[in-house]
Amino acid sequence: MAETTIDFNNKALLDSLATRLEQEPARITEAKKEGKKVVGYFCPHIPEELILAAGMLPVRLAFGGELEPVSAGEDYLKSYSCSFARSCLGYRKLSDNFYYTVVDAICVAYTCDSMRRIQEYWEKYFGIPTFSLGVTQTHDRFRSKPHAKEYFKNELNLLRSRLADFSGKTIKDGDIRKTIALCNKIREKLWLFYEYPRSKQTPIEWRDVLDITHSGFLMDRADFLNELVKIDQDLRKRKIEEMPPDTRPRLMIGGSIIGIGDHKVLDIIKQAGANIVADSTCTGSMFSRKRVSMSGIIGSPIDALAERYLYNVPCPFMTDLPKRLNRVIRIARDYGVQGLVYYNLQYCDIWRAEFKFIKDALYKELSVPSLLIETDYSPTDVGTIRTKVEAFLEMIGGQL
Repeated sequence: MAETTIDFNNKALLDSLATRLEQEPARITEAKKEGKKVVGYFCPHIPEELILAAGMLPVRLAFGGELEPVSAGEDYLKSYSCSFARSCLGYRKLSDNFYYTVVDAICVAYTCDSMRRIQEYWEKYFGIPTFSLGVTQTHDRFRSKPHAKEYFKNELNLLRSRLADFSGKTIKDGDIRKTIALCNKIREKLWLFYEYPRSKQTPIEWRDVLDITHSGFLMDRADFLNELVKIDQDLRKRKIEEMPPDTRPRLMIGGSIIGIGDHKVLDIIKQAGANIVADSTCTGSMFSRKRVSMSGIIGSPIDALAERYLYNVPCPFMTDLPKRLNRVIRIARDYGVQGLVYYNLQYCDIWRAEFKFIKDALYKELSVPSLLIETDYSPTDVGTIRTKVEAFLEMIGGQL
């Protein structure tokens, strides 16, 4: 049976959030009885604001780490597609994960060939309406290629129209502005939480914040914000100066998507005695890095969404490698990172191709070493990975 809950790392701090998340399936089921529609998506390039503005419930389908959905997905995608891509189909075929069975439609961003096929398979074999979002491969931080933004704006307008038709509700600019404000507040709180592990004396660890982020993919967004406010108030009451400094090796994790339930590598790192303090993954801090500008409140909301979602952090399938490298270096410096673990799902060539660039840049700029872990969702290589991680930590210890 597929897991539909999150095994929270810090149960005491996140008890209220865990309780609220357990109630989510019943809440969604009741909302659907009242006529609400649920729209799933896989990639953070999909603007939740448009789904919310259409009066529908967004759910990010980001589960991973289980073998059964991977095997089931091989009926559609080749066995040498990445485990996450196959799971995106396998969970729906198995029909034992609530969130994959409850969606009325899905949005798919074209970020790799597998994602494009996932859209086609969901529509043809599962009978689920799908809406595509073309994402330009040209990412230019200097904004010297305006055609890239114009293309993306056109795609957003097309998605807006399709979501409106599907929901039966006109998506007004005012509705989008309201959802922009909501999502911005969520991002601001999450980003604040990701800042805590910069200090060795922190009431919340990076993995706690990842659990919080994953919860937000599944919850009603207004309720999620309320839970974030509660957590923030709790953290502000903690006397950080009285906490003992964390002396474990400080690691950063980067690379492929870390799905909900995909904790094999994270567990190994923790068991080896290290602490992940920062990340560069699309299900982690990247999700909350950039807010939609205030022009989305007073100007064209589509322009503001295009600016945020196109120029947040470019996916490796996009150009502007220097921006990605600069971000990794900056985070490693700011968080006092002593090593990078680059987690790459097997057959994900887009992320794998980045490793040498990142490895060389980190060592050249900060003398920070990197470890590549290429794996899938199988537990068969746990021993091998543990040996690599332990040897890596010994090397780091010898350099300090």
